Parts: sequence; C-alpha cells; structure tokens
Amino acid sequence: MINKHELFIEFYKNKNYEYLKEILKNTTDSAQKAYLARIYTKENNYELAGKIYKSIGYLYEYGRCLLLQGKAEKAKILWNSLEPASPAILWGQSLIEFIEMYVVHIPTFFQIRSFLEMDLDAMLNAGQIRYAENIINGADLFARANTESYKFIARVLVNNNYHKLAEVFLEKAKDICYVDPEVHFLCAKCSLFYNDKTAAIKSLKTAIDEGFGYYPAKKLLDEINLA
Repeated sequence: MINKHELFIEFYKNKNYEYLKEILKNTTDSAQKAYLARIYTKENNYELAGKIYKSIGYLYEYGRCLLLQGKAEKAKILWNSLEPASPAILWGQSLIEFIEMYVVHIPTFFQIRSFLEMDLDAMLNAGQIRYAENIINGADLFARANTESYKFIARVLVNNNYHKLAEVFLEKAKDICYVDPEVHFLCAKCSLFYNDKTAAIKSLKTAIDEGFGYYPAKKLLDEINLA
C-alpha cells in the first residue's frame, strides 16, 4: 500500500502513472481512487475515469468526464440535478450554457480564474472542437467578470498551436492591460512560430520593460540571441 506522501510525489513530481495504476487498481480508498481517475483523465480515457469518479461520488468530476466524451446533454442533466453548493458545480452549469450558446449565468471572477483555462485546454485535448469554439466565442462575456479572460484563452491557444487565433485575443488583452508582461511574452511565442525573430525580440523587450525584468521573457530572449 502506498502512503499519502509517496502518492503525492509519484503523481505530481515523478508522474509515474503506470506504477500508480498498478498499485491502485484494487484500492478501496476513495482518495486513492480519485488519483487513479485523474491519471485516466490525463491519458484521455474519460470513460474509465468517469466510472471511477461516479463510484466514489465525485459527481462534478464525473460530469466533466461526460463532457469530455462529447456528452454535454448528459453532463447538463447531472450538474443541474446537483445542489450548487460549490464553485465547481456552478461553473459546470455555466459552462454548459456557453457550449449551448445560450448564456444566462456569467461565471464569477474566481470561477473563471480557476476553471476556464484548464477546461478549454481539456476540450481541445479531447478533440471536442465544437465545444471549445463555443466557449471561445463567449470570450467577451467571460471578460465582463474577469478581464484576464482574453489572456487565459490566448495562452491555451498558443499552447495548442492555434497561434493565429491566439493573436486576436492577445490584442484584446493588450487593449485592457498593456503592461501585463505575459501578454507580450505570448505575442513573442506567436512570432517565433512564424519565424519572425524581429517581432519576437520586440515583444520580449516590451515584456521585460513592463514586467520589471520578467524572467521568462529574459530567458527566451537569451535563447534567441544564442541561437
């Protein structure tokens, strides 16, 4: 049996998922089963992860697995049947509205900060492109509650190689907060994707100036100069 400390190290630090799957496959401990479900979620095995979450009563997570399988209607029915006792459930109910493009409840500042980037990235990784598109199309609504929403969306798009679309949201982010160094850093990444080193260097220097020596920008600039 594995203790909590070892489980934490193997999951978060070592990412030793095959080892953990083997030793946790017969566990009866709910907390350990939750780790097992998270591993299957990371491996895009949403059906198996969902079964585990359902078995231990993690119904928000079960609904999320349904959503990542493309079963938005089933996720909606499940989440709407739950008492909205947590920010996660409220977020899930709101996210369905964005996917259905009929938004009544705009998420809060903290819900957007906690969940938007993670779930949009998960949608793209799961191949749920239509869901992701509908969520992205609601960017202006998200920005009403959290002005960093444009940056959150852009960061996901950059990390998933949708650079042209990312640039649209980075421009919106600059209009709101030009002094945010990460926005210029992400612009530089887009420029590098198109092999435009001149534009990338300009963005990185802006990030460094506006961010009081913003380290990621300095590091990337050094890498460019050494290349």
